[in-house]
Parts: sequence; structure tokens; C-alpha cells
Amino acid sequence: EKLKNIVLIKKEISEKIMPNEPSKYTKVIIEDPYNNREIILRITKRQKGVYIWESLDGKNIYVGHSINLYNRISTYFMPSILKTKARRVLSYLNKYGFTQIKLTVYIMENDVSIEEVIELEQHLIDTLKPNLNVDLVANGTGYHSPMSLEMREKLRKERSIPIYLYDIKELTLLYIFESKQYMCDSIKIHNKTLKDCLEQGKLYLDEYLLSLDEIKESTIKNILSIDSIKNLIQAKKEVYEKKHPSARIIIAENIKNPKLNKEYSSLNKLARDLKGDRQTIREYVKGKKSGNYRGQWKFTYKN
Repeated sequence: EKLKNIVLIKKEISEKIMPNEPSKYTKVIIEDPYNNREIILRITKRQKGVYIWESLDGKNIYVGHSINLYNRISTYFMPSILKTKARRVLSYLNKYGFTQIKLTVYIMENDVSIEEVIELEQHLIDTLKPNLNVDLVANGTGYHSPMSLEMREKLRKERSIPIYLYDIKELTLLYIFESKQYMCDSIKIHNKTLKDCLEQGKLYLDEYLLSLDEIKESTIKNILSIDSIKNLIQAKKEVYEKKHPSARIIIAENIKNPKLNKEYSSLNKLARDLKGDRQTIREYVKGKKSGNYRGQWKFTYKN
């Protein structure tokens, strides 16, 4: 496929001669980014690095970074987020759109640390002096961060990657999960669903944005307790199920014999196949009963 309106530039730096030199990266410039979203997905999926929004006349620039570039970049294409106008860059993109703007991404190697990504971001901020950034300090939010120093230190020691959950109506930060596993265990989200949300920018239950990065454009923070989040997500799942009845595929995983794993298009088919009580199985599927059904079956919704 011909990559129209794309210029690919590679720059390799074998080693840092000076302490403030950025790590090596692949630089990709994408014109007409909105209509090239599929190409952006292919280029930036599961990649970490720095991204730059720049008007074609070079007068308006924004610099940001992410450890999951496509997940982060895709949020700028969401009308609900643009309409919040929470920061200068969102207000600008909401007003002028993407026709007179280009996207530049600096894709770094997978083994670079978050500190090296931020280092490159700061280097580009110092060089470009972007007028759409709230502040000119890389990784700065311009606002007090909701994550405590104790939490950050705990995550650093455990090498866990937190997941941020936002309500897209006003881009409100609702909760920070300590890790993917903690999120899966807490709100019963299936691994594949979580992966699609993080890698492809899909919204969870049509209402929530999941991100590996704390989104700088979010100015509203309403951190809930874990019990409140569980109750909120459970209520939203029930609404989602009514809106998308055909989409509620149930995944049955047998922890003792994975060969028995199977997907079911309805609760009735699952109960019939396992010769079990429908209401009891429903309580396990909904997460109202803890543990595994019959000590061996784990149920999750695919969506």
C-alpha cells in the first residue's frame, strides 16, 4: 500500500555523547492525520515515544509523550474529548480540526525507560517552545497529580504499569488501577477487551477511556473508592448489555483443563452446556459470587 502524505525519516544515535542527547528514535511525519488514522495505528501500536501536533504554518505546536502512542494519539480524534476544550491543544483542534495540521511521532525502542522518553520530550520542548503546551516542563501536568508519591514509589519498585480510567463526557479521571491484573480482578474486564482498549483506543462500555498515561488535558479529577468503581462499572455493564444484547459474549475458562475453554453467545447456552443453574451461573458471570464456579470455571464477558 502506498503511504500517501507520509514522510519517513530515520535517525539513529548509537550512544549518548552528551548527557542531554536524546536516545535513538524513528521519526515519522504524517500529513492529514485524521484520514490516515489506520496508518497511524499500524505505525504507533504498542510503541512508546513522543508526538507533536503542528499547524502547517508552524505557528501552533504541541508536544507530548506516551508509553502507548496510539492509545494516546487516538484520544485527540474523539469528539467528546475535543469538546471539553480542557486544554489549549484540545481547544485548538476542536476549533480548527485536522486539515491544516500534521502529526510527527518519534518512535523509540521498546527497551527505553520512561525517563528516556520524557528526556526526549523535554529536548523537543526546549527546541520547539510549543505554544499549545500548558507548561514547558516534560511530564508536567500544570495541576497537582492525583497519584501520591507513595503510590508512585510502590509502582516503581514493583515495576507495575498503572491504568487510568476516564469518563469521556468531561474527561474526568475516576480511578487509577495499580496494574492490569488488579484492574481485571477488580472490575472483571476480560484481557482481550482491555488489550483492545489500550492498543486500539476503543472505549470501554462506550463511556470510559483507559490509558497507560495520565492525560495532561484532563483538568477534572474525581477519584472514587474501589468499591464505588466496582458498583459504577457493574451498573454500566447492565446498561451496556441492554443496549448491545448480541455483544455480550461470555467466555468460560476452565482453570484445570484449558482445552474446555469456550465462548457462549448467551447465558442460557452456557448454563445448558454445563448443566448448571442459570441464576447461580449468572451471579458468577456478574461477579456477585467470588471464586470459580464448581471450583474450576471462570466466567468473563468478552466486551
